[in-house]
Amino acid sequence: MANILSFMELLFNGVVPVAFISFLGFYLGKKNIFTHEDAKIILKFVGMVAVPAMSADIVLKINFNSSDLNLYIMYFFSEVFIYLLGFLTAKLFFKVALKEAILIGAASAFANHVLYIYPITLLEFTFEKISPVINIMAMDVLLLSFTILILDLVSTRHISLGILLKKQIFNPPLIGLSIGLLINVLPFGLPKGVDRTFEFISTTAAPCALFALGIILSIKINKDQLKLGLVVSFFRLLVHPLVAFIIIILIGGHSVEYARTTLMVAAAPVGLMAFTFAPKYQVRTEAIAISILWTLIGSLVLIPFLGTI
Repeated sequence: MANILSFMELLFNGVVPVAFISFLGFYLGKKNIFTHEDAKIILKFVGMVAVPAMSADIVLKINFNSSDLNLYIMYFFSEVFIYLLGFLTAKLFFKVALKEAILIGAASAFANHVLYIYPITLLEFTFEKISPVINIMAMDVLLLSFTILILDLVSTRHISLGILLKKQIFNPPLIGLSIGLLINVLPFGLPKGVDRTFEFISTTAAPCALFALGIILSIKINKDQLKLGLVVSFFRLLVHPLVAFIIIILIGGHSVEYARTTLMVAAAPVGLMAFTFAPKYQVRTEAIAISILWTLIGSLVLIPFLGTI
């Protein structure tokens, strides 16, 4: 009975308020009150302003002395496994182009931790339990940067490695991560207003991005990519949590209570980054969009379950 009450409390107090903003965007998009162009403008603000601020804010909140590197490495192995599984499935079984296969792998592996799990854990868990989520968020910026590097390499055949690396300097999440790391290593403290500026701007990222996602999902989607979207959803909601559980709990020996929020990240909806970068690299977005919607709905049950078992 206690577990059921905890499940319902986390569902209605933590998950529903976060998911509601997407469904509101979906409804208003269906009513043509907000358009696809409006959503792109909102996402441009999120990607260029809010996400870098959030990346910096996340790094500033990390307590490097108390970070459990072992737990993160185990999660990282599970993430890379799902990334490769998604990539190979898309390339070998669905015969998609290389760039699309890369983004399908990224969609399968990258959880929506920044804009979904992090707000939920802020509402329902202590900072000690949130710390693993923050570590994953910060380190995933590096994996995302590697993905962008590979996409740039695949997209431009005759480009030097130096130019490729130079382009990554302008990667917004990497900019935020670098600013946060720089502030952390400064021998003197900065005014408190600097931290508050990053924190204030970063709070706009989750509601704005989730609202824009709802608008985009309200637009008619090509059904040809339905099966691929189903596969991505299956990897994200079922395979990744299972693989993470095996590696972290059964092999790593961590308790469920200790790794609870990490398992919640493994079961989070598909992240927005693959969807955001798809148009830039002329990749179809239908499969990723469908998987975002389905995993968002599925997470309404799965996240509270993992948060209370």
